[in-house]
Amino acid sequence: MSKKYNAVASAEENASQAFVKGAAILTVSMIIVKIFGLLDKVILADIYSMFGDSFASMGVGLYNNAYEIFVLIFTVATGGLPIVISRLISQNMAEKRYKDVKLVHRLSIPIFLFVGLVCMLGMLLASFPYAFSVIKSPYAVYAMMALAPTILFGCLTSIYRGYFEGQRNMFPTAVSEVVEAVVKLVLGALFAFLIMKYGMESYRHNGTFLFFHFKNHADAHNTILAFSVAGNICGISIASFCSFMYLLLKYKIGGDGIPKQYYEASVAARSSKATLSIIIKTALPIVGGTLVMSIGSIIDASIIQNVLYNMAATNADALFEQYHKFYPPEVFYGEKTTIHTSLWGCYGSSLTLMQLVTAVTQVFGSSAMPNVTSAWTKGNKQELKSSIDTVLKMTMMFTLPMAFGLSVLSHSVMGFIYSSPDIINIGGNVLTLMGITTIFTAIITPICSMLNGIGKVKLPMILYTVCMLVKIGTSWIFVSIPGINIQGATAGSLISYALICVIGIYLLVKYSKVTPDFFSTTVKPLIGAVCSSVTAYFVNLLLQPVVNHRIATALAIVAAAIVYIAILLIIRTFKAEEIKILPKGEKIAKTLEKLHLIG
Repeated sequence: MSKKYNAVASAEENASQAFVKGAAILTVSMIIVKIFGLLDKVILADIYSMFGDSFASMGVGLYNNAYEIFVLIFTVATGGLPIVISRLISQNMAEKRYKDVKLVHRLSIPIFLFVGLVCMLGMLLASFPYAFSVIKSPYAVYAMMALAPTILFGCLTSIYRGYFEGQRNMFPTAVSEVVEAVVKLVLGALFAFLIMKYGMESYRHNGTFLFFHFKNHADAHNTILAFSVAGNICGISIASFCSFMYLLLKYKIGGDGIPKQYYEASVAARSSKATLSIIIKTALPIVGGTLVMSIGSIIDASIIQNVLYNMAATNADALFEQYHKFYPPEVFYGEKTTIHTSLWGCYGSSLTLMQLVTAVTQVFGSSAMPNVTSAWTKGNKQELKSSIDTVLKMTMMFTLPMAFGLSVLSHSVMGFIYSSPDIINIGGNVLTLMGITTIFTAIITPICSMLNGIGKVKLPMILYTVCMLVKIGTSWIFVSIPGINIQGATAGSLISYALICVIGIYLLVKYSKVTPDFFSTTVKPLIGAVCSSVTAYFVNLLLQPVVNHRIATALAIVAAAIVYIAILLIIRTFKAEEIKILPKGEKIAKTLEKLHLIG
């Protein structure tokens, strides 16, 4: 009995440690990446504010427009295949079919290369009709074209990220992401500033910019701004290429991570035809799910901006009354109204903060995939339960305090990061509800990753389809109300994601035949998150009148973090093996065990 217990405990500990270690590596890199990404947008907004207050939200809006069509096409190119590669490699590693691991990698190279080239051309061709006809934002076309090469380099990068992640080696992915973020920030900001400076000086002295002649100041400023945003995005394409080169060199110099004797002892690989068939059959539903999300998002974005555009045409006074202190009258009235793009920019600025949270939970999903797949393949129910519990617990522990914090400190956080009044106030209003929405958008990705891990690859596509249909309908209804307008987009997200989270958890329990420990994984972090958000709100409220607003916000966040960690320790949320993963974790765990603060 003792041996059996020890074996189960060891399996649980190994599964937990494997997940936590992989998640920790990717989380650190993703936090760095998202901070750099946020800095990129903040610097971009600040650069444009130097040339005029109304430029900031317009510039961010053009930046977001470029990503709308990009996300759809990029999802087609990479949305499912990296996950498939990771899953198949993890499954073959668990079955000790090492020759199949090599075959899967070899077959993925021409597939990704072909798909990347086709989708890059598709992006270039789709940019014009989308910018001019669908979202009625013609100035966005230059940024869209500048972003197209990122699709090709992103596909090539995915070959190696999926391969290494399938072996539970998250380090190459982490480093490549940091390389990409650093290059993007430096080159993107530099290109944006230089183009804006040159363009404004050229127009001021000659009345022209490059080969453009303008009818009025607004057209000139918007064109120069559009090229500046495109310059920033050129930095992204170059960064994506640098990321690919790092991974390629890592693979060529460091090897594939499988010892030679493992290959020699492995059974013969399946045929290329059989392996290709497995890749396609596994990829189709996964690609379908991510494609549904991307199509839904682009339809949602198009509807929201068109509703706002039509509102400006039929009821501009309603928008002018709400936002006249942020924008000049020409933004609201006339054939070339840009209020829809400016409001979309404010929404996108808030969305960037939400994505800081959801990006980390996507990391949890990526880390969970090989662990859940391995446990499911081996039929080890204890290891499977341990993996599911750990994923849910880590997701909730990170998501809940961040989500509540964004909600109660919405305007303060926006004011801490941005300097443009329209982004702070309009974006702050959006972020208040978006903070709560973050909980559900963050949780669904790990849930779908775990459903993929247990072989239910069709279910995420169904979930995402339901989510997008509900989101599009509810967003349309709420945004159409003049008094709500752009803030209605968040209400649609909240309703739709909350619905599929509940359904997704039910399906995970049903098909895995594992019931997570909801008290430990959800209730305990929720208690800590509520206490920390209350602390943040009142500390910020008390300090705002007496110190600089940024200092007050920072101190409120620090106080909330201290309270959150203290509450989690008091209610014994952590396990010893989770603490031991941390630097100096052995010593910390022993100290906390003496104080009876860990389970």
